[in-house]
Amino acid sequence: MAAWLRRAGMASVAALLGLAALCQPVFCQAAAEKAAENVAQATERGDLEGARKILDLALKQYPRSAALHKVAAVLDFKSGRLDSMRAELLRAVECDPNDAETYLNLALLELGQRRYLQAISPLKKYIRLKPQDAQGYLLLGRAYLNRNLNLEALPEIRRALALDPHLPLAHHDLGLAQTTLGNNEEALEEFRKEIEVNPSFAGAYLRAGTIELDHDRLPEAEAFLRQATARDPGEATAHFQLARCYLKERKPEAAEAEYRQAIALDAKLIRAHYGLAEALQALGRKEEAHREFQLYSEMLERNRKSNSGIAASRD
Repeated sequence: MAAWLRRAGMASVAALLGLAALCQPVFCQAAAEKAAENVAQATERGDLEGARKILDLALKQYPRSAALHKVAAVLDFKSGRLDSMRAELLRAVECDPNDAETYLNLALLELGQRRYLQAISPLKKYIRLKPQDAQGYLLLGRAYLNRNLNLEALPEIRRALALDPHLPLAHHDLGLAQTTLGNNEEALEEFRKEIEVNPSFAGAYLRAGTIELDHDRLPEAEAFLRQATARDPGEATAHFQLARCYLKERKPEAAEAEYRQAIALDAKLIRAHYGLAEALQALGRKEEAHREFQLYSEMLERNRKSNSGIAASRD
């Protein structure tokens, strides 16, 4: 009997030791990561309900798992629950403050929702963990740009280009920063560089053409703006600027066509109606021109009253 009790005691101790081993951090982390993998697979299959069930159960067992909170964020994104996604990413950061990917995803979420100020902090933390990633500096520069912090944007975008001179959109964003600072020739040079490294991007042609147009370098402006409309036919501003160029070149028929295209794409582009009136006037179609001038005045007045109402409601 004593021997049996000793053997039973030894077995109990062994069982307890085994249970303790299962509760060690390494095992818990592996189990949580396996559960996260299962959630991710279910999410990819489109089984969002199944993924949620697996996730809820796993989070009860491993509430401090960064991997689980990260897949929860993905599941929330697939379900369109962006506020919940943000909360899950923040929990993932709490669980693992050294995971660069989480900071990047949080920043991308904020940028996607135009919460540019909120994107700055996670981008700085991402850069601290990934100092050689040019994209991080570019995104930080873009966040500054969208908050009109152009002086802060310049060094970040330049760091991105120092790491990767061919990074798409980096020269474009640097050009935007230079434009807002009034450095048009420096901006034009950056837009030209963007065209060299990223020739399919219509925005660089549009902005380069607009600068050339504003300096009355009309052949250069027309060449850029024709490229802009060819690469993005649905961009109303490109058609508007090309129409302006044609009007300055005394090509009223071509200007009329481009102004009408701009208006068709963006009915709120008030300036296009004024330009169309000028083109029609140049063509000798005075009654049509008068109607467009009248329409321009009416739209401008409605816009003024609307803005005044908004301003008044905020006082």
